Formats: sequence, structure tokens, C-alpha cells
Amino acid sequence: MGEQTPVLSGPGDQEVSDYLNGSINLVAGWNFVSVPRRLANDANTASIFTGLDSAGHSIWTYNQMDGGWNDLTADDKILPLEGYWVYSTTPFRVPLRFSDDPLQVPPVKDMTAGWNMFGFTGNTPASARDSLLSIRNTWTEVIGWDPAIQQFEITIVNGGSNEQADSRMLEPTRSYWVYVTESCSLASIGA
Repeated sequence: MGEQTPVLSGPGDQEVSDYLNGSINLVAGWNFVSVPRRLANDANTASIFTGLDSAGHSIWTYNQMDGGWNDLTADDKILPLEGYWVYSTTPFRVPLRFSDDPLQVPPVKDMTAGWNMFGFTGNTPASARDSLLSIRNTWTEVIGWDPAIQQFEITIVNGGSNEQADSRMLEPTRSYWVYVTESCSLASIGA
């Protein structure tokens, strides 16, 4: 399933390769990842991480509806707009096969007031402002994770400027924390 390959960590290193196939390139340490769109039915569970050496760490996602962390089993679905914390002892490539169903309803994620985790959808980078257009009146800040240095990035602020500008790019196959002031629904920017 997964393959060990040298991986660089930087903008653009985690781009999707074509319409039906792509990958998530993990670095050694913690990775905060997502899938850019729906995966094929026979390749849409946490089993896509088979072969990953996680040093015994679980793969985690956050359920903001009940405020709890969930550790995934191999049968749990991997969904667009969801974020996943994955630990790897070495650089690791997770191959993805996307759904070819032309009649899909674009994914939507319900969010509650406060901090929510979401996965970036889309094959190319997009500004925070454009990525969060469907919740433009409710989001206040976004925080990403820099896997290369294993720490959170500088906060992006809705309407912000300079290094906190909402024109900063969000990246394919990455996940983020977003603070919203009320319940809302985030729509996918890529099906």
C-alpha cells in the first residue's frame, strides 16, 4: 500500500499528481494531513496507511461535535474535509486513488462554534480567504502545522495583513485548525 520514499517538505511537495491518483507525502514526525477529494470506494479507509511505521502511535482525528479525539482503525473511512494527525518514523508516501464517479455531491463539513479541524480540499494551493469562502462571515483565524519543523505556523487572520494575511496559501493534503464564531458548514473547494 504505502511506500517509503525520500520526501521533501515544503509548499508544493504534496501536490496531487493527476485526476485519479495522487499521494500524501509524510515527513518523519507528526503530519497533519487530509485528502483533497473523495477516494475510490475500495481505497477509502485508514488501510491506505498500511506499511507506515508509526512507532506505535495511533492516527487521530478530532470530532468537534463531542469535543473528543478518535483513533482510527484500518476500517475507518478517510474523508475529504477531515483532518488526520499521522506520525511516521521516516519519510513515507501514501498513495491515493480518487473516485471517478462523475455524479458526486461536493463534501460539506458541519462546524461548531470554537475550534474545528478541517482538511484542505483541492489539487492546488488556494488562499485562506478563498478556501473558507463558504464560512467567510464566521471564521476568525486559521492555524496550520509545519511538518518540517514540527510546530504550528503563524496564525492567518480573516481580513489580516502582513504575515497574518488571509491571502496566505493553504496547501493540498494538509489540514488546519479554524476558529468559527458560530455553527456553520464548510463547503469543499474541490470535489
